[in-house]
Amino acid sequence: MAYDFEKYREKREKVLGVEKRGISFGIIATIVSICIIASLGFVAIPRAVSYVMTRNLDDVIFKLESSKSWPSDLITELSVIKGIEKAVTDKHGTRLVVTFDRTVTGPEVFLILFKQKGFTSTLLNRINHRQRINTLKEEEKLEAL
Repeated sequence: MAYDFEKYREKREKVLGVEKRGISFGIIATIVSICIIASLGFVAIPRAVSYVMTRNLDDVIFKLESSKSWPSDLITELSVIKGIEKAVTDKHGTRLVVTFDRTVTGPEVFLILFKQKGFTSTLLNRINHRQRINTLKEEEKLEAL
């Protein structure tokens, strides 16, 4: 008959003076692993959500041929078109920035609307929305210096 370690474990531990103290290594390793994974999640999850929300957004910048400012009724009319997130003017009112979902609409629709309303405009730039936001943040840092 083979010696059964489990049967006499308590007696053996009592004779050898083995006492269970503190937290085991497995529990400590589990706690540390959970902390590391949670902290990485706090960093990665907001960036992933931000990317998913803005991945299809583009920005176009228009300027009127005349040096007048953009009329507010045209901006509100642009804002209700399907696929447009927002339409805002710059601080001088001469440039119009339209943020839109490129899978739904495009700048051609805006140009047609401008022609219908009798405005001649020029498309200055079309860039990715995230790129424009990053550029604005960098410009704010440079202006703060």
